[in-house]
This record gives sequence, C-alpha cells and structure tokens, in this order.
Amino acid sequence: MATEDVILRPLRSFFRGRTLLVTGASSGIGYDIALVLGGLGAKAALLARRQPLLDNLASAIRDEGGSALVLAADITEREAVLDAVKRALSDFGHIDILVNSAGIVRPGAVETMDPQEARRMFEVNVLGTLHAIQAVLPSMRQAGSGNIVNIGSLAGRRGVPALGGYSGSKFALVGLTEALRVELFGSRIHVALVMPGVVDTPMLRSDGRPEHHRLFSDMIPAMPVRWVTWAVIAALTLGLTEVDVPPGAAVLEKLAAFFPGLSDAALAMGNRLWEWAAGRRRHV
Repeated sequence: MATEDVILRPLRSFFRGRTLLVTGASSGIGYDIALVLGGLGAKAALLARRQPLLDNLASAIRDEGGSALVLAADITEREAVLDAVKRALSDFGHIDILVNSAGIVRPGAVETMDPQEARRMFEVNVLGTLHAIQAVLPSMRQAGSGNIVNIGSLAGRRGVPALGGYSGSKFALVGLTEALRVELFGSRIHVALVMPGVVDTPMLRSDGRPEHHRLFSDMIPAMPVRWVTWAVIAALTLGLTEVDVPPGAAVLEKLAAFFPGLSDAALAMGNRLWEWAAGRRRHV
C-alpha cells in the first residue's frame, strides 16, 4: 500500500476539486473507482440501487477527507437517472467525470438462454449506460469539457462460450461508445473505453451458481479490481481512448478476428476440455 500511495500522491493535483459520477458504485469495480478517486480529492456522486452499501462507501470516502453524495437509483429507470443527475448538478454545480461501471452478467449457453435474462443484461449494460450519458452530456456540452469512461469487457470484442448474452451486451456497449466518441470529436468531451478481462468481483457470483464462477476462475484467472481502477485513471490522466486490462489483451482478440475459424476452433477445444474436467470433478 505504501508503494501505491507514493504513485497516487502526484495524481491528487489532477483530481482535487473535480466532480465525479460513478454508476454501479455499490460494489466491485464501481466501488473501487469511487473510493480511490474520492480519496484523491474528487467530489464523488455515487449511483446504484442499494443505498446502505452506498452509505458505507460514502463514509469511507469521507474518512479519507473526501466528499461524497449518495444517489440511490435504478440505472435502468431513465427518469430516476435524470433526477439523480439533476441532484448531483445541484450539489456539485457540474460533473467533470462520468464513469459507467454498472453491469451484470448472467452466464449461459445461447442455445438455452432465458430471453428475460438476456433482456436484463441489455437493460443494465447498454440502456443504463445510455441513460447516464444522456443525463450528463447537456451539462458537459454547456461547460465545454468533460470525461466519459465506459467499462466494457474483453467479451465485447470476442464472443466466448457461456457468455453469449453478456458478450452481446458488451459488443453493443463498445459500438455505442465508439459512435459517441466520433459524435463528440473536437468537443473537448473525452470518451474512453476500459476493457477488462475476468475481474474478481461479486458480480461473478451474483447469480448464485458457483459452477459459473469456477468456469471463469479455471479457464482465466481473475484479476484484482484495482487493476481496472488504474486503467480508468490512465484513461483520464493520459487522454487514452481505449485501455485493455491487462494491457494489450484486446490486441490478441483483434488479431484473432482475421482468423475467425482458427479462433473458434481454439475456443471450442478449450471449452470442451473445461467441460470434461468439470465432469470428472463432479464424479470424484
């Protein structure tokens, strides 16, 4: 932690006095981003459904000498998001940074996927992000500056087994973000994508089916949440448009797009090996 403090100290001048809105702030990636940036001096508006968890986060930020505003709202309800942003603007005067971190995953094969679970993923991962962007953009346009960081996923560059619905929602988020970036070109409103792989968050276990969590941890080791927070800091301070976590991970996916047949075969083989190993564990 001492080493991290040394690295973070110069960033305080960048974030001190800036205003921040984080969606999905009650746990996981959003929680850590709000905690770290709030501790660096940003005034943090915390948006999520679970107010008790937001209250705990706000207390932690205040204990570090920061300022926090709790905004309990469902990201999928457009009017609730608009009202929450109005309150943040009323309290803070403006919003410098929007980090769209709210997201859910419901693993399952495309062939047997529950359409309602797929709908819910798109409502949270895509429409929820759209609601927050549209709520914040008018004030950023008026100020003539701002930063929007959307938390995507490497699953939004390459569809993988057991994540078809989630991949679909993250592909949509990537397209939405890239289109917005072009729309805002030259406006001094910077739009960035942070693209993590498997991250060790409560979201992996949120569906109550531990076999799905084992799928991720067995096939691809989960990385610490703090890695994603560092990627967001890099996007904001260095003006990067896309940050992979770990660095360079999406390059392999983009290269694989030139050889879709080979990449499909490799993923299919890996998935079948995992299913075989999982079956052996169940019978031991």
